[in-house]
Amino acid sequence: MSFNWELYIQLADELISCQEKVDLREAYLRSAMSRSYYGIFCIARNHLIAKNIPIPRVDTHKFVRERYQGLSRNVEKKIAKSLRRLWKERKDADYEGEASIDAQRAKTALDLSKRTLEKLQQIAAV
Repeated sequence: MSFNWELYIQLADELISCQEKVDLREAYLRSAMSRSYYGIFCIARNHLIAKNIPIPRVDTHKFVRERYQGLSRNVEKKIAKSLRRLWKERKDADYEGEASIDAQRAKTALDLSKRTLEKLQQIAAV
């Protein structure tokens, strides 16, 4: 059985709302931002695979973003824009120790991933 990538988005929500240890607060938020991106990225990638679009093993994230950008419908271009923004947020969360990561920033990333999921579900239904 294939992993359900929407669970990463649910996990991001849990990480933001259920922080049990105060000293881990920023780690929870950074992890939530990372999961928000990876959940939506994998869903977007899998939609392309379902359309028989081969995904390269090198520069995969860039390829997926550019592929959605190159599609004709406005909704697909919005998906590309969201993927770019979430990718940048994930990079800050995962690599930039000096980046200011707070609950609002993590919630914004989570909300964007949820809206993008709705768009992906919309185009999958067509």
